[in-house]
Amino acid sequence: MKRRNIRRLIVLQGVRLPSLDRLAAPYQTDVPVGWGDAEEMAKTAPPSAVVLVDPYAGRRAGDGFPRLHDLLKRFPSLTVVAAFPLAAPNRADVSMLLEWGVADVVDTGPESTAAALHARLRQAHARPLKRRLERALDDRVGTDARTLLLAAAEVAVEGGGATELSARLGVAPRTLTEHCTRADLPPPRQVQAWMRILLACMLLDDPGRTVYAAAEACGYSTDRSLRRAVGEFVGTGASILRRGGAFEQAAQALNAVLFELREQGRERRKAERLAGRPI
Repeated sequence: MKRRNIRRLIVLQGVRLPSLDRLAAPYQTDVPVGWGDAEEMAKTAPPSAVVLVDPYAGRRAGDGFPRLHDLLKRFPSLTVVAAFPLAAPNRADVSMLLEWGVADVVDTGPESTAAALHARLRQAHARPLKRRLERALDDRVGTDARTLLLAAAEVAVEGGGATELSARLGVAPRTLTEHCTRADLPPPRQVQAWMRILLACMLLDDPGRTVYAAAEACGYSTDRSLRRAVGEFVGTGASILRRGGAFEQAAQALNAVLFELREQGRERRKAERLAGRPI
């Protein structure tokens, strides 16, 4: 799977953020687009893409945010960052936007800087997948395992594999394998394969995205390749999954694998204690 080093930033018309001109790599900023174009782009947007929107732009008082709400409902996998002045009258809307699925909020007030924007975008990176993963993981999954899985989720969104996960965590591949074993996780390649499946299933749950678009966004050569991979990991076809909540079913399958590995790890550590070997 080819790693995507550039993170596309889709900016909607009306966003007033001078620091956009000074935004550093890996972000690539599109020319500001209207809602119609943004919705079309969302159909095929890579998982690492970010939509930057000012929900107040062009809005009449009392209208709410219908276009933004519709975009989030049709593409819940999309990373959307809202950019507007965080003045007192606007703060009441922040909780609602975050509840809808907005990944983060950027202040466009006079103190706005490129560094602050970059930090917010970095925090929002892969947040839709990480949010869903955190909610879906069994409570018995340990802290170390969760840390590794969330890092793997970020790497999957970028199109990376086990090599990139090692680099992200700053450890050698062999050390990463040891960390996975101690955390009762599959080997790194399998961890990334699971994250890729979960990512694909999250995209399959988007009402506005086709199976083909989900496959292409996750780096599968064809939608048939995605269907085959989903079948191997989850035990059912992509179309069937889509009708019944693809991500939820994939997460249940992962939790079952993690349960077996925890049981194996418990037995292994017990045997090591009996043998007097350090764990």
